This record gives sequence, structure tokens and C-alpha cells, in this order.
Amino acid sequence: MYERCLNEAERILASDKDVIVPVKKIWEAVEKQGRAQGFEIPGLPDFTALLEGDTRFEFLTSLDENGEALADLPRDETDQEEELESLGFYSGDRVKLRSVELTPEVIGGLIRQKVDMTMDALARAWDRRPEGDSDTEDQLLDILAKTQKLQREVKNTFSDERMKELGQLLKKTEHRNGSPRKVSRPSTKKSPAAKKKPAAPKKKILPAKKTLKGKKPSSTSRSKRFRRS
Repeated sequence: MYERCLNEAERILASDKDVIVPVKKIWEAVEKQGRAQGFEIPGLPDFTALLEGDTRFEFLTSLDENGEALADLPRDETDQEEELESLGFYSGDRVKLRSVELTPEVIGGLIRQKVDMTMDALARAWDRRPEGDSDTEDQLLDILAKTQKLQREVKNTFSDERMKELGQLLKKTEHRNGSPRKVSRPSTKKSPAAKKKPAAPKKKILPAKKTLKGKKPSSTSRSKRFRRS
């Protein structure tokens, strides 16, 4: 029923430069296409469940600084959430295509994009700053200066060249650790100590001479034969 919806989600996710995209952002894009092309789109909770049940998609949970899942914003902060989303900042789970590998180059690009996006959002906040509020201006200028410094450091640390070198190093390490080792087969040749000693020749048992029962050679008969000769 929702196969077209899932296919559209896959297409949108594949074309997104962020690779890891908020589920809500994908849902909004699919919903827009559904209205334009006339196919049915479920609500966000059902859409999330559909993605989770499809092997083409892989979920990544958003974590806070303590490594715990981020909670949704309370209802009284809906206006703030909408404003953040208009700047490109979404809460909730993230999703990526399972077929896309998170290489160091991809991760480095994502980090640079997020910092650039933060800088752009701060620049827009500066353009919309309240007039005559020197305290707010000072705070924004301080944040802009720190973010600009972070932007330079990130571009240097996570540059394409460094990420490419890291990726090649990881591949070499994986190849070295994963290369099949030669398994030594047990030799069929026996060592001198293990060789069996030649068996001693068996003694031949000669058959016993048969003697006639009841007839024993007497000494007298022998003497008689001697005399006759």
C-alpha cells in the first residue's frame, strides 16, 4: 500500500548530501511529493514505523552529551522547534540508506556541513537581531567569533585530504587483520622418534614329533641291533 511512499523516501534520501537525515525532514519531503503526485502518505509515527520495517533503511538515534537519547521538546516549545527546523535543525531519530557506508571521508564531510550550517544560522540570527539591544549584539558577536574559529579548525582537521588518508589507512589495517592466514597442515611424514620400531621376528614354532603310543624304544633292542651288525 505504501510501497510508492517508501520508494520516494529512498530516492530523496539517496539524493540528500547529508547522508544521515532526520526522519521528519524525509517525511516532510515525501508528504510534499505525495500531495503533488496524488499518492497516500501516513502520519509521522506510521511513516517512521514503515522505515524501521524496511531493510533499505538504517536508523541512528540522536544522543545528548551524556550518550542518552534526546527527548522530544515539550508542547509549549513548539514555536521554538519550528524555528529551529526552518534553520535546518531537527530533533528526533536520523535515518540513512543501509547501502551507504560511513567512511571517514563521508563523516568528515558531515561534520564540516554541520558546522557550516551552524555558522549560516548564526549569520541569519545576526541579520534578525533586535535593534538597539547591545547585550544581544555582544552575545551574538561572541558566538559568531567562536563558531568561526571552530569552522576553521574543523576544515583543517577534517579536510578531504586527511579523511582520505585516514580511510586508506583503515582499509590497509582491515586488510592486514582480515587476510586469511595460512593454516599449516599436519605433515604426513613421521618423525624419527615417532617411527615404529621394526617388530622382532616371530619365532617359528616347530611341530612336535609324534610318537607311537605304548612303544618305547628299549635298551635291549638297541643292543641286539648292535650285535647283529
